[in-house]
Amino acid sequence: MNKRAALTIGVLVTLLVPAGPAAGQGMDLTLFVGRAYPTFDDRLTLRPPPPSLPALDVNVAGTPEVRAAGGSVFGAAVAFELGVLGIEGRFDATRVGFDLTGARYDLRSTDPSFEGLSASVTLADGRLDADRLRVLSLNARLRTPGPIGLVASGGVSYLPRITVTGSVPVGVQVVGLPAIPVLSPRLTLEATPGQAEHRFGLNGGAGLRVGGRRVALMAEVRAFYFREFELQFGGLDGGDLVGTLLGGISPVRFEPILFNGQAGLVFRF
Repeated sequence: MNKRAALTIGVLVTLLVPAGPAAGQGMDLTLFVGRAYPTFDDRLTLRPPPPSLPALDVNVAGTPEVRAAGGSVFGAAVAFELGVLGIEGRFDATRVGFDLTGARYDLRSTDPSFEGLSASVTLADGRLDADRLRVLSLNARLRTPGPIGLVASGGVSYLPRITVTGSVPVGVQVVGLPAIPVLSPRLTLEATPGQAEHRFGLNGGAGLRVGGRRVALMAEVRAFYFREFELQFGGLDGGDLVGTLLGGISPVRFEPILFNGQAGLVFRF
């Protein structure tokens, strides 16, 4: 975290957390669930060069593509208030994934000993799921009084890590031979080195709170923004062929911009 962000947090804590009891001081706990809607400008098109394999000509049919897909959200927030102003610490656990559109690789032998031998390797459509993005945030908050109140908050967020794993069905067919059983090698998407500073971002959200002094219902929308990550494909298994196909794929650019819609309960103390 840079000095400016640290200074901003320190000022917020000083202004919003009182030194002793005061009128209008309170604390509340919010528990919520919802759904995430990650965004990309468009599909991420992967353009791996044809793999170079000894004594084989390779032609590629189709272009692999990756698209982000949303999932469930759950979390909690604790806020300390003095009047309508407060400071909020929150934890958001968000599920996202990547839908992969595959391609077919046609292989033809150039070795005179195997003249005319041909085969195809098909990377079918697959799904790569990220471990839940566990985002920690420290926010300034505004809440209007009354049984129906507007709540808005925003501040800095921290994303500890991104880990993505999944499997992609791989079929191999050699002309003149029975089909080889479909393989399902495990793949990973991992952040390339040197991106630790990208883990700090911003969040902001607004919603309504309806209920009494002790328990209320809430609904809100919230956005998270982090700088762009580069994720590199890797293989946990699948052998040399899968490794060769993955090795030519450039890193996937993943900019974690999430829009969460969520609802829950508020308990005031």
